[in-house]
Amino acid sequence: MSTINTSMGRYCLKAKNKGDRIKGSIAINDEGGTQLTMQDFEEHYLDDVINKVIFPVTGGNRHITLELREQMVKAGFEQPH
Repeated sequence: MSTINTSMGRYCLKAKNKGDRIKGSIAINDEGGTQLTMQDFEEHYLDDVINKVIFPVTGGNRHITLELREQMVKAGFEQPH
């Protein structure tokens, strides 16, 4: 089972691979580290997490989105097709 708990800038991503689903949350923190907002998610595929959750939450920031995707791949999350 793949898991990730990482932070990048103001964004904190936590996720677990639950068999055929990826469940987790992404939070936005202020400069002091206090959580401003959090969004839970449950998606089938890694690319769905990236495109439907992380990219919109980061305001379309491709650099942060690609870095978080890379961290998820390193943690063992896979795109099946």
